[in-house]
Amino acid sequence: MTNVLDHVALEGVAEQAIGHYGWMLVAAFGALLFKDILFNFAQGLLIYYGSDFENDEVLYISGRQARVIRMGIFSCTFFLTDRQTKMIVPCSQLKQLTVEKKLPVNGGQEYLPKGNEKGAMKVEVVNEEV
Repeated sequence: MTNVLDHVALEGVAEQAIGHYGWMLVAAFGALLFKDILFNFAQGLLIYYGSDFENDEVLYISGRQARVIRMGIFSCTFFLTDRQTKMIVPCSQLKQLTVEKKLPVNGGQEYLPKGNEKGAMKVEVVNEEV
């Protein structure tokens, strides 16, 4: 008698353990697990390469001030300033948080000043005789 089980005996034991069609259940479970892993990875890539959050940006998570420490593919790390604690959030859970970001006043810098507003250029009309 050998210590190594042959392939036929191993198949027989597996078939008795999970039944004749039980392998389909195991395969379906594996496919769902793989789908969830792939979905979470895709969400992490979108957040990592997206421009929603940047490192060292100050945000408000459910009304609490937080600073983004690290943006990863699978998780994001925040520093909560009120309790001086670190919070690690999986990227798949970010959509369930209430995240606010302060914007610059009136959209920031003026793009093109108008008329006699501050920063407007003086324009002179020059008549050229041809």
